[in-house]
Amino acid sequence: MKTHLLLFTFVCFTTARAADNLTAISEAWQQSLTAESNNDYAGALESMMTFKSAGGDTYLATVRVGWLSYLNQDYDKAVQFYSAAARQEPRAITPHLGLTYTFLAQQKPKEALIAARNGLSIDQYNFRLLLIAGELLFNEGDFRKAETYFDRAHHLQPEDPIAMSWLGWSLISQRQIKPAGALFERLMQINPDGYFVRDGYAITHEPRSGGPGGRGGPPPGIR
Repeated sequence: MKTHLLLFTFVCFTTARAADNLTAISEAWQQSLTAESNNDYAGALESMMTFKSAGGDTYLATVRVGWLSYLNQDYDKAVQFYSAAARQEPRAITPHLGLTYTFLAQQKPKEALIAARNGLSIDQYNFRLLLIAGELLFNEGDFRKAETYFDRAHHLQPEDPIAMSWLGWSLISQRQIKPAGALFERLMQINPDGYFVRDGYAITHEPRSGGPGGRGGPPPGIR
């Protein structure tokens, strides 16, 4: 009887201790979110260190430190933690999105394209990564490959004006004026004042403004 009583006391103590620890972990996470909402990224990172040292989930801590480091413009640290998060959860898309945006912020297009493609190898229909990969290839002058990404993004969200415009310009850049014209007709219906929309429409509908033998051409970038 005495043994059973001691065992019961030990179990109750252990359970209470575990509950207290979970509370501390949860509070650290919430404190980090609050600090982030106040743009106190240093404080948010400090709370994540508390979260991790208290026994918080390793992946959750790692990917969040990557995000907070990105917000804090500590890009090298963001790359370090996002890369670690990608190793911890090989099928997770968030670390690859984080790496892509971090490399873009560092103005490293080659690294950003690699990160975007790594993400697309996990989720081939990720709308954001499709647009980023397409834009990076477009800016390299690889319009055919860029078109494949923009086309996939456009078919995912046919109503999205950004995907529509990018696809239109990738087609114009390959002198595929007729299919590009159909896209810019749509754009003129829903977003006529969008970035380079009127230019695309003019090139595809007014031969003197561009197209084969014309004077026009694709813009340096569409955002």
